Amino acid sequence: MRRFLLAVPLVFACAKAETPPADSAAMATPALTEADVAGTWTGTIMMEGSDSVMAHWTDICGAGTCRLTTQESPKDTVSSTYVIAGDSAVGTSPAYADPQMGGTMVTDHWVARVSGGTVTGTGMMRLADKPDSVVMRYRFTGTRQP
Repeated sequence: MRRFLLAVPLVFACAKAETPPADSAAMATPALTEADVAGTWTGTIMMEGSDSVMAHWTDICGAGTCRLTTQESPKDTVSSTYVIAGDSAVGTSPAYADPQMGGTMVTDHWVARVSGGTVTGTGMMRLADKPDSVVMRYRFTGTRQP
């Protein structure tokens, strides 16, 4: 019996180690590049939790900046800067007077994911003088224009 107890640690020491599963991060989508983001995009914005289109937009992006123009009245143009973070582009705008909110000063914060010729994402608008406030959450979809 004692011989068997001495052999148990030897069996475990000599056991073949299992191959760990492949790292899921290695199988994730490839990192986004500037070439993926740069270009002209068009699409729609919907309030979070709704399928009703709030606005149609055109966004011209490149070199870390975007210039978004809405087609609805009142037409609005918002500039923002973005950084590429892994598989996403993360953007923010400086404070601007939003005509759809009666000229209230707001900032816009968004995250976009590009896959081929499509973009999807979410965003939120905050009061410029109260950066911890959220006045609107939205989601957007779009396609790259030739």
